[in-house]
Amino acid sequence: MIGMAMPSPSIGAGVMPQQLKFNGYGRYAGLLCHSADTVVFEDDLYPTALHLFEAHKFLGGRPDLAERIRQCQRVEDVTALSAEMEDFARQDWGNVALAKMDEVLYLKFRQHSELRTLLLGTLPSELVYVESGDPFWGDGAGSGRNELGHSLMRVRDRLRAEGRL
Repeated sequence: MIGMAMPSPSIGAGVMPQQLKFNGYGRYAGLLCHSADTVVFEDDLYPTALHLFEAHKFLGGRPDLAERIRQCQRVEDVTALSAEMEDFARQDWGNVALAKMDEVLYLKFRQHSELRTLLLGTLPSELVYVESGDPFWGDGAGSGRNELGHSLMRVRDRLRAEGRL
């Protein structure tokens, strides 16, 4: 079942599978950057990690546009709004986007102990974001890059190394 870690019949109960697949439904939906969990960054409250991630495209050069994203009411509209303003995005965004996603997710999981516990509880599984329509962040129907899963595993490793249990 997608979104739930189900033990394999060959693995004893309570042991995590080698690969944990998740999406926007079920127990692991909170791992997504668009889950309804706020993130504080530089004293500003962002409605979701996605709001902060998209705002990072503009924070350095166009804070007014970053603020429009932060104030966006519906998470469903955040990426479209960001895309409308892409001409004003930082020029190096393609080079820093993955590091910014790691930073944003790190803040999210530091600020929400229940989500941090959920993420750390996925050890030692490989995390796979099941999203057939997104070959970059998701599994892209089996041929995608799964960058969200990779980012979550980097954040999980960082939190574990820091002893943030």
